[in-house]
Amino acid sequence: MRKPGARGLAGATIAVGVFAGALVLSAPLGEGPRVLDITDHVPVPCVDAPCEPGPAGLVERVDDELLAKIPQLEGFERRMLARTIVVEAAGAQIDPLLVLALIEVESSFDPAALSERGAMGLMQLREPTLRRELERAGLDPVYPFDPVSNVRAGVRYLRRLLDAFGREEVALMAYNAGPNRIMSYLREGEIPERFHVYPRKVKSEVRRLRRSAVAEQGAVVAER
Repeated sequence: MRKPGARGLAGATIAVGVFAGALVLSAPLGEGPRVLDITDHVPVPCVDAPCEPGPAGLVERVDDELLAKIPQLEGFERRMLARTIVVEAAGAQIDPLLVLALIEVESSFDPAALSERGAMGLMQLREPTLRRELERAGLDPVYPFDPVSNVRAGVRYLRRLLDAFGREEVALMAYNAGPNRIMSYLREGEIPERFHVYPRKVKSEVRRLRRSAVAEQGAVVAER
């Protein structure tokens, strides 16, 4: 993947310009233009495919991936997490496979993951960031390692980064390295190569997930 050229960097810089006042290096990410609606969990009685959120079979596909990655989660908890990923991704207009890929790269699907810098859970959010995102959504802050709450906060945070930086590659760098650091490099005109490794990993995982989905679909058709 190539680094953003001069035009790409200029576009990203313009996109974040409206946040310059709030995004000083010592301040948290400023308010973005998009405020997502509160998305509640799918009601407990919903157990049949017709009442699942998203396109037909999508929750099942995400559930299968979670089963392979987090087998220790009980079926009900896993299904709730799958539904949360689908609902939050739809509300944020983000590919749910991107959410899964981000979780893989960030925590290898370990709900108890804790980084040296204090990032926690599946999407590796620091507690202040997680609490801020949940509070902005009108949700009560809870245990930071709770998979559902962690994903809800993480997807909303990613959406705000996408709104702020305009380009998925740059937003992913900001998710990994911090928005203030990436903005400072944009102002200087170039993001160092070392920061490009992260979005490459995420996008590589997205491609793997898509290939897997196509292969599974082909296997189903062959069985018929």
